[in-house]
Amino acid sequence: MYRIIHLALTPHPIPSSQSAIDYACRAALYFGAKLTVTSPHLSVRTPRHVIAGGMMAGMARDFERDAAVKSAEVERYVRQTATNMGIEVAIVPIAERWPSSASDMTWRGRTSDLCILGLPQSGDEGRLDVEDWIFGVGRPCLIYPDESGDALSFDSVLISWDFSKSAARAVCDALPILKTAHNVRVLTVRGEKDIPVEDIKTPILELLTAHDVKVEFLEVELGDHSIGRVILDQALSIRANLLVMGAYGHSRIKEFVLGGATKEILNTTRIPLFMSH
Repeated sequence: MYRIIHLALTPHPIPSSQSAIDYACRAALYFGAKLTVTSPHLSVRTPRHVIAGGMMAGMARDFERDAAVKSAEVERYVRQTATNMGIEVAIVPIAERWPSSASDMTWRGRTSDLCILGLPQSGDEGRLDVEDWIFGVGRPCLIYPDESGDALSFDSVLISWDFSKSAARAVCDALPILKTAHNVRVLTVRGEKDIPVEDIKTPILELLTAHDVKVEFLEVELGDHSIGRVILDQALSIRANLLVMGAYGHSRIKEFVLGGATKEILNTTRIPLFMSH
């Protein structure tokens, strides 16, 4: 069971959406968990050069003031929403030097059971921040696309299963969700890569059944489509409320160069994702 859920806020460039905050608060309510929140307060690095630094100092202070207003608004909404739902929340403001990487913040989530991240659908910076958390936190991540609009629900869950280490970790990390879901389907896509197991179906069904998860198995061919598109199409066809999958089975560099399911799904999904790396 998840007892501590961590929400990572972002004030810049796109503040965390109210829908992502609602989703995190409802997750804490659903599991009876405490919600801990990291709220970065930005401090801009300026050049040390006398002339360049002096020219940029004023712009930097304006940027910091704007970010501080956004941080305060987001924190206020978190407190109000948590109070209305009756959940325990602890918001920790932390100084963040900008520009920086979200990987500098991920240690804040390592003592939680589950991290929740908002996923902006515009621009690359938000997705890169999510990737930093997936790689750096060492905990499962529940990712809410800002364009989803879906309320928290685990009625229908799809597991993308390829017998990889990351997929196995994601399944086990998601068990508290899977045990409460009404419909769980395990999907294997044939033709994307060699799976060195004769019987890919029985072991995963035995594991889930042992944990009282009601589960069905689906197997489809990749065909002429990309792996990410096939997975998302299957999730949409069963009206999945959540997609559970391992993140970055290849190295991050290899996925960046060659592409892969994780990158494509993060770029295009409107379905909440549960990912472990």
